Amino acid sequence: MKKQLINIARIAFIAAIFVLSAVVFFNPKPSETNILKAVLTNSTTDTILVDLSKRQSNKINVVFESEDYEKLDDAFKNFFEKLDKNAFYTDNTDVAPMLEAYKKYRGGLLSQHSANLIKTNQYEALKQEAYERLYNPMGLTLLPLDKDPFLLLTDYVMSFGSASGIQETEKDDKYYRLVQFNIKKELALSPTLLNERMKELAALKDAVSGEDVKIYIAGAPVHTYYASSKSMTEINLICVLSSLFIILLCKFYFNSFKILIPIGASLALAMYTGYLTTSVFFDSIHILTFVFASTLIGICVDYCLHYFAHNRDLKLIMPSLTQSLLTTVCAFFVLLLSNIELLKQISTYTITGLVTVYLTVVLFYPLLCKNINLSYLREFKFRALGIKYRYLIVAAMVVIAAAGMFNLKFNDDIKDMYVPPKSLAMAEKLYAQLSQTDFNLNFIITTAPDKQKLLEKEENTGALLREKNIEYYALSRFVPSIKQQTENRELIKKLYKNSLKPYASAFLPQKSIDALLKEQPPEEFLTLENSNFKMLKDFLYNDNTSVMVVNGEMKTIKQALEPEKDSITVINLKNDISQKVGSCRKVCLILFAPAILLLYVILAFIYRPVNAFKIILPSFLGAIFSIGLIGLSGKGLNLFHVLALFLIIGFTMDYSIFRFNGSNSSNSKAAVLISCATSVFSFFLLSMTSFKLISSLGFILWVGLLSSYILSLLLISKDSAEQTQRQ
Repeated sequence: MKKQLINIARIAFIAAIFVLSAVVFFNPKPSETNILKAVLTNSTTDTILVDLSKRQSNKINVVFESEDYEKLDDAFKNFFEKLDKNAFYTDNTDVAPMLEAYKKYRGGLLSQHSANLIKTNQYEALKQEAYERLYNPMGLTLLPLDKDPFLLLTDYVMSFGSASGIQETEKDDKYYRLVQFNIKKELALSPTLLNERMKELAALKDAVSGEDVKIYIAGAPVHTYYASSKSMTEINLICVLSSLFIILLCKFYFNSFKILIPIGASLALAMYTGYLTTSVFFDSIHILTFVFASTLIGICVDYCLHYFAHNRDLKLIMPSLTQSLLTTVCAFFVLLLSNIELLKQISTYTITGLVTVYLTVVLFYPLLCKNINLSYLREFKFRALGIKYRYLIVAAMVVIAAAGMFNLKFNDDIKDMYVPPKSLAMAEKLYAQLSQTDFNLNFIITTAPDKQKLLEKEENTGALLREKNIEYYALSRFVPSIKQQTENRELIKKLYKNSLKPYASAFLPQKSIDALLKEQPPEEFLTLENSNFKMLKDFLYNDNTSVMVVNGEMKTIKQALEPEKDSITVINLKNDISQKVGSCRKVCLILFAPAILLLYVILAFIYRPVNAFKIILPSFLGAIFSIGLIGLSGKGLNLFHVLALFLIIGFTMDYSIFRFNGSNSSNSKAAVLISCATSVFSFFLLSMTSFKLISSLGFILWVGLLSSYILSLLLISKDSAEQTQRQ
């Protein structure tokens, strides 16, 4: 009967994997690399914040520098000619359709500056500006003078500034040309393809650059490419060294390489089923889910090692194996209670992976590993310290942790997780200086029942900003509301009535002047529907929501918008992203306590409450000790450090459970030691990488794992097994 149940369980397990594989095969899910999206909820404001972040992170800034303008121009043309137009494009706006629409509806179009001059009856000032436009040899005339004698349409269009995406400037006897390229949407959604195109772009930059012309590239995609390329090289090296270390340990202790096959197969299957399950429940899988969840699946090595260390006797380790799985799953189940998708994904992926390895060991190892011959198991001799020395070491670790906690600070700035190479940092600084921007962008989110109300609300907001001399770009600047166009028509009539004849009599016949005075505007107005401007998609989020781009300090902007503070939302990418990351960190810290409490309740149910405390204490103190070291180092505690606390608990709870249940067994002790050594070695190597996010994660993990293991040796005494048997 028992064998039949085991066979049924094996068939069900295999069938479940096939079903999940089929579901994901026909409905594959993309990977997500935007860190911001990982820490946000599904609210409208957060969705817009993600979208704005993506727009900014998909821009590449290129600077051409030379002392010779002609050589600079030649280099630019050469670069642009060889650029992959299927991957990158500039913001060059096709102005022809815009100008045609503006000419057709010119009667309702006025720059805010000209409108204010007419409203305040400053006709002489307006005439003077019109003369300057008229006699400017480099000026632009969009309409014949008999259609627009004051060149009001020209003034309106020129008020937009340059929309070409290309700027030129001169500084310190050098010429500079600044170009901003966008990444095409379909390419931005594929990190692998994007890295390939970025590699080609970097090669093109090096090929075109020379002694006479220097080219600098900057922007988020450039940083991502260089960081990922270097990190992949380092991580591949770490994987090789870690694998070699595990191979040598297995050969040293088990005198066999064969056990590496089932161990590797178990881990691969765990990662595969974790991916399948996460794909089923989520629309996309964040790259950080793989980073955090796949590291925790390293705990699965414990299950495999204990199986072989106990001579493949499943009965000896079954209670500890099951309790270890139960406690770890419960610790990560708590993350499902949050409203942050990343935490839910990590929980789903990890739980599935752990259950997979557990079932693989329990159901298939007795069947598949029975022919693996372990010639001998090397014995490790463990010498226990006296109780006085044990308490002294524990007390010292507690003091260090407490001192670090008092010095602890938080750092939620995601940019501090990455230190760019000097060449890229210099390129960013140069572009910022030349373009006179600090990339600290502000956005105003405006909502209204319909598009016309949306434009009117934008215009009211714009009026408040202009009072404080705050520059902004908005939908309503390119397509005014019908209400504003109606007002502009009346203002133009007022201007013509008061100033047209004395102003235009010198260059227009009386007949043309009379025609202008009698001219009736068309019945139609310029609207978002009939304008069909491509550039407007950058401002119109949906039919009821628009985005205004504002230059200025957040404090000044909020002061200007005080009258409408309850009806609009102001977003600052840098500040808001840091705030969202901080919120996610706080959620993780809040969930950490319930996770520990839940583990204690479960262990207290299995063991006595006192023994449950003994089992949890090493892992808990190890996690606190690692946080204390971060505090002593002066580095701020960030989101990834807090997430690492769950990993530390997940890894090290096994050490305590196996030691508590089998502390008299040298095989159990050796298996725990080998498991700890492999994990600590791998994470120590990670802490040596150049990517600060990965190195900081590696540091807290190897410190937390090692300290928890040492504490389990010191706090779980040799009579634990006997106490367990008497319960």
